[in-house]
Amino acid sequence: MKRRDVMKFAPAVGVALAPPPAAQADQPDPLVPLYREWLDARRVWRELADLPGNGNWDDPRSLAAEARENAAEEAMLTLKPTSLEGIGALAALAWVYVCPGTTDPDEFPEQAQTYDCRAVIALWNACTGLDGYPVT
Repeated sequence: MKRRDVMKFAPAVGVALAPPPAAQADQPDPLVPLYREWLDARRVWRELADLPGNGNWDDPRSLAAEARENAAEEAMLTLKPTSLEGIGALAALAWVYVCPGTTDPDEFPEQAQTYDCRAVIALWNACTGLDGYPVT
């Protein structure tokens, strides 16, 4: 029997093909720690944003937080997720790109009903098991 014959009949006889090594559950997802770093940098930046004298967000600590956020984001975009948690991290990043531009609590839910927003929310919900908007 030839290799191609085995591959052709494998599904019919119930032979499961192993996932590629990067998708195996025993390996940590490289995006998860980057997502946590990204979240932390964003949290720090927000805390510093309202400091007196930081109106242009040019305080060295703000700039450092922004640099950390950008580095984590760039790394997230270059790696492949290996878990649902990693895919959820990318969904959270995508949410930053497509989320409604308003912070008005009355307008936000309506504006979040666009197709691109709904797709990202659906990915986030499916990957994390959480309801609501992605955590950014």
